[in-house]
Formats: sequence, C-alpha cells, structure tokens
Amino acid sequence: MPSTLPRWIKLLRAFFIIYTLALLTATHWPGLGVPGPFSRMDLVVHFGAFGCWTIMLGMSGWIRSTRCIRRQALIVGLIGIGFGWADELTQPMFDRVFDWLDIAADMSGVIIASLVLLFIWYRKNGWQCRIEGDSLAQPASDARS
Repeated sequence: MPSTLPRWIKLLRAFFIIYTLALLTATHWPGLGVPGPFSRMDLVVHFGAFGCWTIMLGMSGWIRSTRCIRRQALIVGLIGIGFGWADELTQPMFDRVFDWLDIAADMSGVIIASLVLLFIWYRKNGWQCRIEGDSLAQPASDARS
C-alpha cells in the first residue's frame, strides 16, 4: 500500500533519525565538553536537546494513540524519559560519567516538550480529548478520509 504521508512528515522522520544519531554520538563521545558562560552549561544543552528530540518524535506521527490526546502525549513523554535514561546509563561504557543532573535536565526537557505537544494537539483538535482526522500534525478540519 503506497504511503499517503505528507512530504514534510517524511522529511521530519528522516531528520529525526539523523538528529537521534547525532545526539547519541554527542552524548557518548569521550571527553566532549560544552563550553559556556557558566559551569554546567551542558544541563541547558541536555534540556534543549531532549526537548527537541521529544517534539520531533511527537510530530513524526510514529507514536499514536487513537483514543485520547493526553494518552498520546503521555506515551511520547514516557518514551522520551526512557530514551534519556538509556542514554545516560550507557555513557559509562564510552568513558563518560553517569550524572543525575543530566538525567534531571533530560527529563525536564522531555516533560516541557510533551506539554507543548499536548497544547498543540488540543489546539488542532478543538480542545477535545478525542483524536480526529488522519494526523495529529494536521487540524481536524483538514483531515481527509
């Protein structure tokens, strides 16, 4: 069956894969530091990087719930939190250091991004819990059957 996904979703999915590989490389590269105007600038980077990762995952349409927008955001958020934990837990295998503050920054970015996605999806679906239409990334009135 041919794919009927919009081109921008296909591009977003491809970019998401590239971004994921770049993020994993950056967080596992031995001795890589983040210089900045204050110490622990890496926490800001973790927050932003995992927040962006979560937004892209949510907008890609790979993770979908047909029941409720809140469930959709919860699933995306839990996957993001799991990804952040897995990322941090595997770093010692690459001569990196496990850091609780990094996990906290990752989780904070994921949670804020999940709330942003929830707001976007509620707005696109008319502030109702039910998901309408073909894509969460499109307004319900634009969905084609």
